Amino acid sequence: MGAAFSGEAFPHSVNAIPKREIELMSSRENLLGTIEELQKIKVENLSVEQRYKIAASIDRSYDELKNTAKELLDSSIDKLENGNPAAISYCHRQCGRINSELKELDELKLRVVDSIERSHIKDGMTKFFRGEKNYVAFQFFVSVLIMFVLALLVYDMAAGEDETRPLFLQSNTIFWIDATCCIIFMSEFFLRLKCANSKSFVWRHHWVDFITSIPIPGGAQIARFGRFARLARFLRFARLLRFMRLFFLLWRGMDKFRDLFDIKLMKKTLKWTILCTAVGAVLVYYLEGVPAEGTGEFGEQVKDLPLAIWWSFTTVLTGGFGDIHNPVTISGQILTGILVIMGMILVGVFTATLTSIFVGEQAEEMEKISLDLGNRIDQLAESVERLKPNNDA
Repeated sequence: MGAAFSGEAFPHSVNAIPKREIELMSSRENLLGTIEELQKIKVENLSVEQRYKIAASIDRSYDELKNTAKELLDSSIDKLENGNPAAISYCHRQCGRINSELKELDELKLRVVDSIERSHIKDGMTKFFRGEKNYVAFQFFVSVLIMFVLALLVYDMAAGEDETRPLFLQSNTIFWIDATCCIIFMSEFFLRLKCANSKSFVWRHHWVDFITSIPIPGGAQIARFGRFARLARFLRFARLLRFMRLFFLLWRGMDKFRDLFDIKLMKKTLKWTILCTAVGAVLVYYLEGVPAEGTGEFGEQVKDLPLAIWWSFTTVLTGGFGDIHNPVTISGQILTGILVIMGMILVGVFTATLTSIFVGEQAEEMEKISLDLGNRIDQLAESVERLKPNNDA
């Protein structure tokens, strides 16, 4: 009896099971690798030549869709002349399907054409900076510079008179720092314009870059222009322009970070959140916590690193720094503003990523159901058309 259950009684089973498991694991890994390669197939990852071919294919699809619409029109007219009332609903249904295909072709054509132009601009700028790494480094530098200028402008609008500010943060100093940064911003815009095949594409998609590259003086600088500073309306108008520039600069900064980082990669978002939290914690600890030790004036809530990490975490994710510690130093307030802006971007990116994942899955299911339902309706309509002459007979 014991031999009946030994390995010798089942030589093939004992040896075959591990081998079969290995084959299944290998097949699964190959499948996952194929799926990963399929997910990499995007318009942006194709070569420029491939995108040109896709654009030409889309143009041919327009012609085919036009012929389909023409055939539908002719057949619908014939059916209506023969007194077939079902032709009206059939015509409307097919027309809706043609409109849907037309919209998909328009969206794809726009994506392909825009991606081709962006590739030309990137290639030209990469050649100018003598390498892709230098190009990416410059784009990251511009992004950081935008955030820096944003923080300075917000401080300049909220800090009050120059008498209460440090010398290096007075309005005149901030204006010249802003003007210097605007030279870099404007140089990037005109370099982009030079590298583009279509100048209208740059003006259409990067007009915000041009507007935010024009420095707008504050009230202290306008006062240097003499009698114009006495006009209250002019001052209010200048403040409005400066506020609008601040808004567009924030918009530009978000566009820059969107171009630099793939918003669909949640791991990158989490890494940057952890990095911002850690850097913010260290900085607020040395700016707010260390000077306050033993004084009792401020910094009690960030007097050690664990508390500073908790403050930084809540600031990045919720902006609710006031519930724990409201910074009282100018440097701490600037740091808070930067962390809040970074938190808004990271939380928005994370939310958009989750939304795209869930909505994408539901959209695919709905598309499958819609196609299946459309095919069944067409089959039913054809069956009714075939049965109708028999009923009339």
